[in-house]
Amino acid sequence: MSAEPTFYRLPVEPDAGLPQVFRCPVGGTTYDFALYANFDSGEDDPPEMLYDLTSWSRAPQPIDPEQQPVPPGHLVLKVTAPGPDGPRVLLQRKLVPEPDLVHEAGPLAVKLVEATVARGNLNGAGHYGSRIVIGVARRWE
Repeated sequence: MSAEPTFYRLPVEPDAGLPQVFRCPVGGTTYDFALYANFDSGEDDPPEMLYDLTSWSRAPQPIDPEQQPVPPGHLVLKVTAPGPDGPRVLLQRKLVPEPDLVHEAGPLAVKLVEATVARGNLNGAGHYGSRIVIGVARRWE
């Protein structure tokens, strides 16, 4: 039986807005992370309007597909690692804030813990109340 990996918080800066790119060492390797959002937000929504993906993903979903609510949008994460022939993509996927949903990215495990995105942080910086928590762990040593 293998132990559950220890997840560490990625240095996402919600006030910097989306999209954003950052480098982060995990173990002995430094990875590039690119995070962007795809939202069908109302152009008339104020910058403080919050789109809470965490509450949406954890709400009871109806069985009938015709009645399934549509999320306000989603986050996409791309993880790139250095390789002998240049950078290689380990993961590029929509993320859903599900507590037990872990994405495999080569030697890494990634999960979206919390995602609340303010309208003002979609292609813009500022303190509008966005909160994005993504965990990363090594899958093996």
